[in-house]
Amino acid sequence: MLRLCTTPFWEHHVLNSTYPYVPKCFRHTVLQWIPISIFWIAVPLWLYMLPKRKSQPRALKISTLFMVKTILTGLFILIQISRISYSAIKLNEPTLYAILLASFFYLITSLFTLWTMNYDRLKGMFSSGLLCIFWLLVTLTSLPDVIDYSVVFSQQIKHFRYVTLYIELSIILFHFLFALSLFIANCFAEKHSFVKSTTDEQPVFLESYVSLPSKLFFEWVTPLILQGYRKPLTEKDCWQLPASEQTVTVVRQVQKTLDSQIPQIPKYTNGYLQSNEIKDENENLLTDQPEVHVKKPSSKHQRPLVLWRALFRTYRHRLIAGGLLRVFENCTLFVGPFMLKQLLNFFADPTKPKWLGIFYALVLSAAVFCQILVLRAYFQNQFIVGLRFRSAITGLVYRKSLRLSNSAKQQTTTGEIVNLMAIDASRFAEVTHHIHVLWSGPFQLIFAFIFLYRQMQWAIIPGVLLLIIMIPTNSYLQRIQKRLTTKQMLVKDQRIKTMNEILNGIRVLKLYAWEVAFMRSILHIREKELKYIRLKAINSATISMLATFTPILVGVLTFATYVLSSDKNILTADKAFVSLALFNLLRGPLNSFPNVISSVVEARVANARIQKFLNHQELDEAVVDKVPLGLDKNSVKIERGSFRWSDNVEDPLILKDINVQIRQGSLVAIVGSVGAGKSSLLAALLGEMNKARGYVSISGLIAYVPQTAWIMNTTLKDNILFGRDYDKQLYDKIIEACALKHDLDVLPAGDRTEIGEKGINLSGGQRQRVSLARALYSNADIYLLDDPLSAVDAHVGAHIFRQVIGRKGLMRDKTRLLVTHGVSHLHKCDSIMVINDGEIADQGSYNELIRRSKTLRDFIHSTAISDSDEFVRRASETESIRSLPSVPQELIENHSGEHEEEEQIVSVEIPEEETKIIQKETIQTGSVKLNVFSAYIRANRLPMVGLILMLFSMTICAAFSANVWMSRWTDEAKSRKASNNQIRNMVIYSILGATQGIFAFSMQMIQKLAAFAAGRRLHWIILVGILRAPMSFFDTTPLGRIINRFAKDIDAVDGTLPSSISQVLTTLITVIVTITILIYGSWFAIIELIPLALLFAFIQRVYVSSSRQLRRLDSVTRSSIFANFSETIQGLTSIRAYHEQQRFIDLSDQFTDRNSSCHLASSICNRWLAVRLEMIGNLLTLLTAITAVFVRDHLSAGTVGLMITYAMQINQALNLLIRNTSEIEANIVSVERIHEYAELTPEAPWEIPERKPPVHWPTNGNILISELSTRYRENLQLVLKNLTLDIRSGEKIGIIGRTGSGKSSLCLALFRIIEPTNGTIIIDDVDIRFIGIHDLRSKITIIPQDAVIFAGTVRFNVDPFGNYSDMEIWSALELVNLKERICTADNGLSYLLAEGGQNISAGEKQLLCLARALLRKSKIFILDEATAAIDMETDRLIQLTIRSVFKDATVLTIAHRLHTILDSSRILVLANGTIEEFDEPHKLAADPNSIFSKLLQSANISPLDIGPKIDN
Repeated sequence: MLRLCTTPFWEHHVLNSTYPYVPKCFRHTVLQWIPISIFWIAVPLWLYMLPKRKSQPRALKISTLFMVKTILTGLFILIQISRISYSAIKLNEPTLYAILLASFFYLITSLFTLWTMNYDRLKGMFSSGLLCIFWLLVTLTSLPDVIDYSVVFSQQIKHFRYVTLYIELSIILFHFLFALSLFIANCFAEKHSFVKSTTDEQPVFLESYVSLPSKLFFEWVTPLILQGYRKPLTEKDCWQLPASEQTVTVVRQVQKTLDSQIPQIPKYTNGYLQSNEIKDENENLLTDQPEVHVKKPSSKHQRPLVLWRALFRTYRHRLIAGGLLRVFENCTLFVGPFMLKQLLNFFADPTKPKWLGIFYALVLSAAVFCQILVLRAYFQNQFIVGLRFRSAITGLVYRKSLRLSNSAKQQTTTGEIVNLMAIDASRFAEVTHHIHVLWSGPFQLIFAFIFLYRQMQWAIIPGVLLLIIMIPTNSYLQRIQKRLTTKQMLVKDQRIKTMNEILNGIRVLKLYAWEVAFMRSILHIREKELKYIRLKAINSATISMLATFTPILVGVLTFATYVLSSDKNILTADKAFVSLALFNLLRGPLNSFPNVISSVVEARVANARIQKFLNHQELDEAVVDKVPLGLDKNSVKIERGSFRWSDNVEDPLILKDINVQIRQGSLVAIVGSVGAGKSSLLAALLGEMNKARGYVSISGLIAYVPQTAWIMNTTLKDNILFGRDYDKQLYDKIIEACALKHDLDVLPAGDRTEIGEKGINLSGGQRQRVSLARALYSNADIYLLDDPLSAVDAHVGAHIFRQVIGRKGLMRDKTRLLVTHGVSHLHKCDSIMVINDGEIADQGSYNELIRRSKTLRDFIHSTAISDSDEFVRRASETESIRSLPSVPQELIENHSGEHEEEEQIVSVEIPEEETKIIQKETIQTGSVKLNVFSAYIRANRLPMVGLILMLFSMTICAAFSANVWMSRWTDEAKSRKASNNQIRNMVIYSILGATQGIFAFSMQMIQKLAAFAAGRRLHWIILVGILRAPMSFFDTTPLGRIINRFAKDIDAVDGTLPSSISQVLTTLITVIVTITILIYGSWFAIIELIPLALLFAFIQRVYVSSSRQLRRLDSVTRSSIFANFSETIQGLTSIRAYHEQQRFIDLSDQFTDRNSSCHLASSICNRWLAVRLEMIGNLLTLLTAITAVFVRDHLSAGTVGLMITYAMQINQALNLLIRNTSEIEANIVSVERIHEYAELTPEAPWEIPERKPPVHWPTNGNILISELSTRYRENLQLVLKNLTLDIRSGEKIGIIGRTGSGKSSLCLALFRIIEPTNGTIIIDDVDIRFIGIHDLRSKITIIPQDAVIFAGTVRFNVDPFGNYSDMEIWSALELVNLKERICTADNGLSYLLAEGGQNISAGEKQLLCLARALLRKSKIFILDEATAAIDMETDRLIQLTIRSVFKDATVLTIAHRLHTILDSSRILVLANGTIEEFDEPHKLAADPNSIFSKLLQSANISPLDIGPKIDN
């Protein structure tokens, strides 16, 4: 230094000078080298990171801004050259060596900045943060020179010695002005323009296209905020998700890390070894390369995946960056107490110049300013990591669900998987906000103690010991919290699973009046969950109590030890308030530790759950060998194959020693009784079963038509295309072949009509034909047809067989495996396979088997078809079915299974938008209504709310009193009585502190218990609201949307909302106490507070409109994820059969990205608000300090210390207040959404006590329908029109009619699922309109077409109320031929059925539903295609059972098999909601012009087959 300058490096009198002065040597060396050093240190990192950017790969044009920057840099370079030249001329002055060296460094650096600017432009960089920071530092380091030279120049100008000074001052001023201009220029970014391809395209995410100040202050978010203030935001207003945050990207990255955990195993495609390169399932999306289907090794032998390690390794760079930001933020925290000490020392010394106090205030404010910006940047960085975690987990779980084996599917319910994506993924996202506190908290504590030691010496030992004791205590409490969380999540899974089943079977619940039984089941599970929530609340309140008491006790113990250890230890203002400031730094991590550890505990629980799911067994693709087409003459081959559904070798084999060889292009029929293994054989060919032994090969692509058609919630056309390109000629041909043309003509928007969830607005036959059309359109090589003709009438079945399946059909050159319960087409098949008890009993041609196979002969002759017709069919190899045109036009589509929605079809004139069945989820706009807050407050119980408010006020008073007492105590330090009053002061301060802690703990405990009561209440009202809702609500609302309410929204009410309210109460206490103290200290504070409060309120108001709406969009778009997932799980077998996994993954990713886009916008808007409000808080601190400096003669040191100490807290308090009020605003939307469903328009009352029918009603079963008209909803046409019927007691009525004729509507009207618009229905002299619907529905019985099975025991499924004895249940099972099957199962009636009855066949499900109905022994019995999935023999036996058991009951039968209703008392033919025919079958058959007679002819049924009339 001596060589560079002769003046001293630093001078001790600097702080006592009359103006801000810095020694020349220090100014010309250290200050000038700081920006240069920082620039050259950062340049390598900048150059390393720049090429990795992908925001703008193209070079930018040379703009006006670029030219301005270049010119200014050139001028700055000229100044440095001038400075160097001037210094060289005057080298005889040694002080100029430092200036010369600094100017030379500036010259080199400035030249490099020119190259950097151009390099940034070529790399597409819109703004350089490095240059912005560099020129800011240059400007700041030039200020001392400007001030010093200006003062010296003004002093010496009168002595005419200003020429040299004028030159030097000019150089300094130009140096400063050009640096400032360059800083300002670098605060702007190059212009960007994005051309929208469509008007609906979302705006681009601008963060990468704006300048550094705009990024730091989130100024680029302002247009969105203002737009939300002017009008409600929509999803289109949110930014496009950046490529780096899209699900496909993050899943690929995490999957790559997960794959690295598994030893590399050679992978095979189509039997050939491929390269070792890992091909990601999404690679085709990222590189536009064709996807390669890669087989994965069986998961049985894979090492278990460790999820958290993969997530943290994948994003370790982001996490490290967050850690560095946290370190910097923690360092700036300690500048505050240090500057506070300097300020208090300044107040203690009246000789200090005022500029020094202002300087200290400015440094304090600058430190807080930096802390605010760094903290916001930290939270934004951590949020992005959390968003990636959430997207990655959602994507991984969805992808895993597509690969689950069937045994793994039975271990995991849909509800559990929904919880993984809805709650557990969010737990991981939330933990990223706090993860660094785990190490930064202890770091902060250690440094706080070091500074405390410097203040209080060894008096801190008791406080340190107390904190050490608290560590294991907190650890123990957190272990308890973890155990409770784990147990609660298990119960939550059970609740969501049960709720999912209830919603899937809601039609059955309503038809059987079972809502109360299942409500009790849900509430029983909910009470278990609430028990754990209550224990967690108590435990959490205890943790909060320790967090509240610990800083108070540490302060009391430290001050007590200090003043009692020596009479000389007087508690002065600087010792007390600097210590309090440090205690406040202790309070931050100690207060956050409970939430942080709780968050980490919940994330660990979530990790274990997700990890367990991701490690489930996957479908083994090696089960089926894919042989290239043409290499083998056999399309399907099974050699000695044995299969079971589970991977447990002790479980029984479902298929045993199967040997099959099916030639290409052949048609093979598979027949057998219910539960024989027909569908299992198809599942084995699809690779869905576990292969115990044997060999299976498939040659070509597979198309699969399941027994229960899977229909997506999209248009009918998209259901058929199933992701393939539209070929009009092929499409039209398939529509004609599948007899769908007439359906398209009557659908409101043709094939563009949206189909509701599960095909709710299609009949059973329509759904099956759409499923068949989908298979046809796939143009596969092998067609697996699982009884596709069971849901259509005989003549429609004949048409489909002729046009599609048969030898002249569209599939004629394809391999076809047809599972069937019918016999009318067996003789047309190339081969027949008879399956019995999981084995192939016989196989061969029809003629061979009819001669030698008794099993097939029994199967054929079990039908009700006449012998003569059978002979005709055997003798002829060509179809003798009459052509369809001979059938009346109105009955072309005479198939059964229509659900009530089918009658909602109206004329084509209805606009397309009105044909949508599933409506968009309602998004509320504007502020959350007061009645929502009111409802939540009432749910918390008003007395408890009042008590919370009272304790809140008392806590504020206690906190204020304790602090004011501390101020007065320190003011006594200079008095003579200070040492005498210290003990008294200490005791009073301790009492006030303890009182504050007790009040705070009591408030927290009562608040958590009140929130517990609110959670119970809100779950109850939404449960009641949903179960009381009419069926029309469930027909138009996706189940995923409802499940979202019971999963995410109830979780918010149980956990997030109470936690946010708790923290808001705590933070609000600090804010109110701070404002009160500021006003107490100086009335000038009011002048400062009023404008700042107005600015605060304005910013908050502008922000709230956008934030609230974005939170709503976040909730609404989340529902789409779960609705899509539920639909995927239901059609999982079809998706895998068609190899459409990738398309559904892409769709799921789109839904996830939509939600992430709204979630990202919501979070960034929070950052926008936080920066601005914390700046207001910082401005308040600055104004408080400066005001105190100017009026220091009127304030005591204790008062100033108190004011500034609390003013310093306002930033953190406002930060927490903003975050938690935003959380409340966001989560109160959950209450709003819960109330939306709780206030749904209910159906009629379940019971009307004053109008209850007699106990044994109905006693006869008479049904009198008079002038009945009804519609499904007000805006739809009538589906029944002036219907008048008189059905006598004991009659057996067969009901037929085409799609939309009103068959199912009539049955639903009997149950009041749809209410009459006019007319009456009288059952045994009781008008059903005036009685409770449970009194009605519990007295009549229906067996719907769709068999609904609940996860639970056989007994629960048959008798959920527990009203019947085991003997009665066994008797019912015996009547439906299920007794033997249940007896052989484990535990008999306690045998557990999987979700949706996955572990039993479709036929067995229908039989179980039939047993359920037989138990009720009603006088009125309705069958709606109840035997569609049952073989003919079982159907015959069931019909005999019904005729015998219900011989005295009135039976209404809707059936597609005419044989089922031939022995009915009368036949009812409906068309367009009116009666066409209603008479005895003999009479109708005898009339050649009757519709019924023509139906018999088309089905080749002789009038002789009609059974004798059943006597009533």
